[in-house]
Amino acid sequence: MDPVSTAVLLLHPIAALTLIWIFVRQRRWRQQNLLLRGTERAAALESHQATGDKMMVAVIGVIALAFGAHIARASLDGLKVTAYLVPGHFHGWAGLLGLLFMIALWRVGRATRDLKSKGKSFAHSKELHGRISDVMMMLVTIHAFLGFIYLLKIL
Repeated sequence: MDPVSTAVLLLHPIAALTLIWIFVRQRRWRQQNLLLRGTERAAALESHQATGDKMMVAVIGVIALAFGAHIARASLDGLKVTAYLVPGHFHGWAGLLGLLFMIALWRVGRATRDLKSKGKSFAHSKELHGRISDVMMMLVTIHAFLGFIYLLKIL
């Protein structure tokens, strides 16, 4: 594969690895939540929420980058630009499944924030948010591994 095609294809995994690193750091809130108190905890919670909002946008960007890379790959290979758009492997479908999980994670996180700000019980919502995060971490790990295998196959 020529260097241009390789560079285009590597944009998505590099961006995805950066996003995974941010996601792992974001999940540290579960431990910080138990240790921090007062204004330090409030600031950390605010940062956690702001990072979650940014991550939602970043996930859409990383997925768009994957589709863009496949459009570019098809164009460079002399095929119709839609040739590689429909995932023909579990990695691609897991990415779309991950988007659905991320949307759910983000929405439940915002619902937890809203319930807490209204003074309502938010324990169930907070627990659900954490469990979705756990499932996401497993899915992200599997997805990244399959992506590595898929990348080796196409390079």
